Amino acid sequence: MHPSEKPCQEPDYRLELIDDELLLYHPGETKILYCNQTASLVWGLCDGQRTVEEIAGLLCEAFPDAADTIPADVEATLEQLHQHGAIDYVDERNPMAPSTARKRSR
Repeated sequence: MHPSEKPCQEPDYRLELIDDELLLYHPGETKILYCNQTASLVWGLCDGQRTVEEIAGLLCEAFPDAADTIPADVEATLEQLHQHGAIDYVDERNPMAPSTARKRSR
């Protein structure tokens, strides 16, 4: 993953608090991911405008005591979200289309 890539949420996924657990789910595909608070913050910042580096920077500013581990945690979280189809990456040449550079494996 390149720090300048811009992750964006796949539109059909929803983040819900159910029985004190954060769940990211796709209702049509019955996919569910259990998220900790950090993963939910990363998910919320995936707007297709911010780069991976900017997302990590924002979290480092918010949680300076964890700044040493945040960049790796952000990358790992984004990779997991991407593998599950919850995010894709914006193609800079065509911001309305998902990136062709990174395709998730099914």
